[in-house]
Amino acid sequence: MKPGPGSDQAYETAEKTRSGVAAKQRWWTRLALDVDPLRQSAAFRSLYLARSVSMLSIAILAVAVAWQVYGISASSIHVAGVGIGLALGSLVGLVWGGTLADRADRRRIMIRGRAAYVAVVAILWANSLRAEPGLPEIYLATLLSGLTSGISAPALMAAMPKLIPPRHLAAAGALNALSMELSRLIGPLIAGALLAHYSIALCYGVVLIGAALVPLLLARLPKDLLQPDAGAKPEPASRPSMLAQWLDGFKHVRHNGVIACLLALDLAMMLFASVHALMPQLGQTVLQGGPEMVGYLYAAPAFGALVVALTSGWTRRLTHPGRLVIACALLWGIAIALAGVAAGGLTDGLPWGAWAVLAFLAVSGMADTASDIIRGALLQIHTPDTLRGRVSGLWLLQGYMGPALGGLQAGALATLWSPGRALIAGGSACTAVVALFLAMPNGRLRKRLWRLEE
Repeated sequence: MKPGPGSDQAYETAEKTRSGVAAKQRWWTRLALDVDPLRQSAAFRSLYLARSVSMLSIAILAVAVAWQVYGISASSIHVAGVGIGLALGSLVGLVWGGTLADRADRRRIMIRGRAAYVAVVAILWANSLRAEPGLPEIYLATLLSGLTSGISAPALMAAMPKLIPPRHLAAAGALNALSMELSRLIGPLIAGALLAHYSIALCYGVVLIGAALVPLLLARLPKDLLQPDAGAKPEPASRPSMLAQWLDGFKHVRHNGVIACLLALDLAMMLFASVHALMPQLGQTVLQGGPEMVGYLYAAPAFGALVVALTSGWTRRLTHPGRLVIACALLWGIAIALAGVAAGGLTDGLPWGAWAVLAFLAVSGMADTASDIIRGALLQIHTPDTLRGRVSGLWLLQGYMGPALGGLQAGALATLWSPGRALIAGGSACTAVVALFLAMPNGRLRKRLWRLEE
């Protein structure tokens, strides 16, 4: 039977429709989260589960400690001071842990470090049961928390290339970001609900259970998989001092322009525009909310970050990763400054009050996570295995010290002015510094990172 005159047109229309649907599916596939690392590596799955439980526990703990410290002291400076204690403990732990990760069994280091962390949470829980919880005990616990985390964290970062091939490092970074941001989203909400309706002791008790599970999950990792390369473990008689080993790590960072720029950018973001120390004061005195509002403020950046992590399939085809990292640093600073405007830093605030603050914090979370996914992959790619523990330690050290020092200056500005003005000053300073270094035609940021191709 011969087709009618309209059949060709109908056929073409149907083909165009099918092609359009296929194109949309391909577009969505390009954005979808890449789960190949989880599918192809049982060891990565074990580490991922342990890390996810740890991140959720830490996210709950961060809100509980900040809320308790602000309740005792009524000062954002003390909230920032606890962050300084965490950073100082991390400094010692990372110096030790970064060296150990390059010459000892990384699996054993992680298990022992996270087991010691359980005792730290127990101190906070016991302190919360007292009629008048002590602030010095909280400072001591956060100092020890930084120490134990610092010992185990470089081993975790250095272990990643042993579990998955290099082509999957960005995908693994996106999966880790998903786990982290889910924790940062859910953890503060759990903490806010527990603090509002139950007690600080119950909140710490939940964290204690999660912390105890982590070393048990890490014990499932294969025993011989996470040994460092043979060249990283010289004989004791010929082994250089810890200082000499760290100097090797510094030399690698100094001579590798890509890693130096990545560290500098992250430091600028955290040093000038750190916001977490202001959350209790911002939620209680500016937005007129209780612990639940503080939970929402902590969760807002995580919500934006979660959106990025879930659509991170773009990492497969990224040709200029350095440009994305720089753009995200600029966006981060702008979003933090606008959150300050919304919080009344210039006038009475923007319409919709808290919603505008939460929205800009979510945008800052999107920028931070998109940058973090790429920065982590570039760090691993541009560092040999024999130096990964120490370079990872340096990366984590500035990740602790930057927010701690940034939180201290933000807390001081919030005390002198207001939380809104502190956010505006920090966000504007971050944007200006990044833009200034990008404008230098012969600077490292433009020559090494902006022009980087993969």
